[in-house]
Amino acid sequence: MISLALAVLGRSTEGPIKRLIGSQIAGQSLRLEQARIARRPQTLLLMTVLVPAALFLLGWLESPVLALLGAACGFLTPRIYLSWLVRLQARRSEEQAPRLLQVILSSLTSGSTYLDALRQARQAISDNWIREDLEFVIQRFLLDVPLHESMRPLRARISTPNLGLVWEALIICSSNQLPTPAARTLLYELSATVQFNVQLEQEVRAKTSGQRLQIWLLAAIVPGMYLYLRLISPELLSTLDQTVMGRYVLVPSAVALELLGIHLSLRLSRFSA
Repeated sequence: MISLALAVLGRSTEGPIKRLIGSQIAGQSLRLEQARIARRPQTLLLMTVLVPAALFLLGWLESPVLALLGAACGFLTPRIYLSWLVRLQARRSEEQAPRLLQVILSSLTSGSTYLDALRQARQAISDNWIREDLEFVIQRFLLDVPLHESMRPLRARISTPNLGLVWEALIICSSNQLPTPAARTLLYELSATVQFNVQLEQEVRAKTSGQRLQIWLLAAIVPGMYLYLRLISPELLSTLDQTVMGRYVLVPSAVALELLGIHLSLRLSRFSA
């Protein structure tokens, strides 16, 4: 009876654990798919476990409060890094939107069909994300799926405005079967808007790049001074190491204020631009 009860209990606990791990792996797989990163979701899931544990142990050397802050930062670090990769690649793809429109316009002007224009764009565009999207649409069309039906999933997952406008215009042209002259007129008007938006975004980024560099340099001064004093004269930091006020209040407050200052400074630099 005891062995039977243990077996039933083991199965009852094993099921929820497996379901939890399976749901976590599915969530990480979805994030990697959105980021278009060819990595195993198990690796990302392992990072979300090991990084908080490592930062927790490092923070515990100073104080338990700092250990909890380190674990929280470790929990958010892989997700922030993945989001940063998505934004970085999306920005690169966004800069290729005028090039994509120019290639499609030139193809339609020479008398090509929508499919031929997409094929020429696939050969001319160097961005991997856009090439994958064009390949997806072309392959689905070869499987007797209409162009506008193949473009709708792409439009749903694209968050950047200029590429979204391009795919939206192509969906309208394809779904309504617009003649080539009408499609050229629509895309030509759109190309001017997209080109202006890309140039404006590049100018804003160039103006704020110096401010962001100053923010990171100023943010590095405080931890740099702390490490310098720690190496040169550790007895100066005895208040932080040996007192309750230092370990549980001053050090965690300094870390929290440092992170808050970086966040607010970056937000202000975007607002001032």
